[in-house]
Amino acid sequence: MNDIHPDIVDLLVQRATEGISDEQQAELDALLREHGLEDTLELDLAAAAAANAFALQDTREPSEAPEHLRKRLTSDADAYFGRTESNVVRSPGRPVANYLGWAAAATLAIALLFTYDTGPEGPMSPGEARESLLANVDGTEVIPWAVPEDPAYARVDGNVVWNDDRQEGYMLLTNMPVNDPATSQYQLWIVDPDRDANPVDGGVFDIPPGASEVVVPIDAKLPVSRPVAFAITREQPGGVVVSEGPLLVVASAG
Repeated sequence: MNDIHPDIVDLLVQRATEGISDEQQAELDALLREHGLEDTLELDLAAAAAANAFALQDTREPSEAPEHLRKRLTSDADAYFGRTESNVVRSPGRPVANYLGWAAAATLAIALLFTYDTGPEGPMSPGEARESLLANVDGTEVIPWAVPEDPAYARVDGNVVWNDDRQEGYMLLTNMPVNDPATSQYQLWIVDPDRDANPVDGGVFDIPPGASEVVVPIDAKLPVSRPVAFAITREQPGGVVVSEGPLLVVASAG
């Protein structure tokens, strides 16, 4: 991953929040040209969102910031977009519009930061991202799938890799039966009793023909904390809000 040049970030944040001089603007223009970026409103909004994210949590070293920021922005944008004026918890003197504006800025920041999330060979594959999470991040758990009770899934094996701090995880599945996306899709559910009685939707996915082993990124629709189980069901295309089961494959922590 290529880090965002710190001078660009500093100038964009200052311009978005305080304004900059003509000399600083000329410096910014030169830096943007050097790094192949266009000067747009989205850059200002992304910079402001980045500043907010760093202010919310500044315990990471600067060299680690882009990856941490991307994860924090994703989580915050999902959380804030799902709130309304009646249920947003606000700090004194800060109107709800500020929070919703922050969510919009966060989304734009994600788009900006993803342009830096590719090397000369492009973004990491799910398998590579999984290996990176296992090798480089403290607190990553590996939770094996239990032996399925359904005979059709008896040969399924693999594990779930999950990191609470990063809100990032991957499913490794071997010998998972193929599905036809036109008629049904698999859906992951994350059991987090500290959050809610209902499992959190972890995203829908498919198993293509000929895939004896797949790595599927977990797409948690809400932030989770210390999940105790991950379970897979088979649902209608696009998934469901609440599943009636049965649970086909389950991984239990602890």
